[in-house]
Amino acid sequence: MRHPVETWLDDAWARTTLVQVLGGGEGHGPLEDLPVLGWIEDPDALSELRGLSTTGSFTGDVCRCLGSLTLSLHDADGGPVGHASLHGLDTVAWDRSRFGDNLEVADPVGLALLLSRYGASRWLTRFSSRLARVLGLQEGRPQFRQAGHGRAGSGLLAVHQVPVELRPALARVSGQGVADLPEEQVDELRQELVRAYPDPDARSLALFTWLGSLPEAMEAKFGEGVLVRRLLEGPSPLASATAWGQPLEGKVALGVMRWAGSQSQEFPLADLLGPCLRTLLG
Repeated sequence: MRHPVETWLDDAWARTTLVQVLGGGEGHGPLEDLPVLGWIEDPDALSELRGLSTTGSFTGDVCRCLGSLTLSLHDADGGPVGHASLHGLDTVAWDRSRFGDNLEVADPVGLALLLSRYGASRWLTRFSSRLARVLGLQEGRPQFRQAGHGRAGSGLLAVHQVPVELRPALARVSGQGVADLPEEQVDELRQELVRAYPDPDARSLALFTWLGSLPEAMEAKFGEGVLVRRLLEGPSPLASATAWGQPLEGKVALGVMRWAGSQSQEFPLADLLGPCLRTLLG
């Protein structure tokens, strides 16, 4: 027996010619007040979105969160047809107040890649923790690299793939401490990086590799990761990312996701990250 949502979806999608991608879920006010991040009206893209957002398994329940994105379906006259909110990384709730059932989609990476091409590029960065687990980057003890020598100290600089030229200076400071380095010391590190990597493409690649090699979550978010983000400040380090080749190595992709997720602006990430995420996350 078909789920009631499936029967409703058949009718809703048959009438849909436009989907708006809205920022926010059920707890962010009426649909008409949510910011429009993008819209999809190409027939092929609509067909792909329909498959990605309606194929999966119903859970028989709803989660406690109120969603982060909304898909608003409209007919040829612009009238509303239906809507769904996105929860976590892999769950869609179609007309949640009516049906009260979450759908765990079969291809969450595919859905995220599609939505990132239509206004919600930041959605891809939410997969960074999942990628970190796949790469074996869960944190252990110590949570932060220690100052000085030893396996928990300077020995971790190589594990974190810190550029060799910066290791002597950073060995004297703990991972937590480097997050608070004064700007003059950070500038000295920038100059050392420029000398070591005169090509900006190679310099960006080295920094993203470092950022994507840090354990999740303390070192990546509050330790050396803070320093790497400071070193990446300036003109977009993604400007010539195509020079890196495809697919990106997993830790490079993770570094890009961690950096982009901390920025206030959106970046086109689907084409850059897609091949790697497809390989490592499915």
